[in-house]
Amino acid sequence: MAVSQRYRRNSDVVSRQVLGERLLVPIRGQLADLQQVFMLNPAAEYIWQQLDGEHDLTAIRDGIAAEFEVGAEQAEADLTEFVAQLRAAGLISEVD
Repeated sequence: MAVSQRYRRNSDVVSRQVLGERLLVPIRGQLADLQQVFMLNPAAEYIWQQLDGEHDLTAIRDGIAAEFEVGAEQAEADLTEFVAQLRAAGLISEVD
């Protein structure tokens, strides 16, 4: 995955705060796909908010490193893994 890539959240995903936890629930047709619910930790929630089509993965990685006081290598590994999971679940799309 190139860190210059940009992604945006798909419109068929509902994001809700429940008991202090951020949940992502994909909506397929008229139904929620409860098999694909994501519970986000603070770093994952930060990444989700940054996936707006404007921020590239480099900027998001640098933001994670600064916000959560981790090294760039760890931030990139976490970012790459989470973005791969979101892509596999069809929750984000790459921006040209």
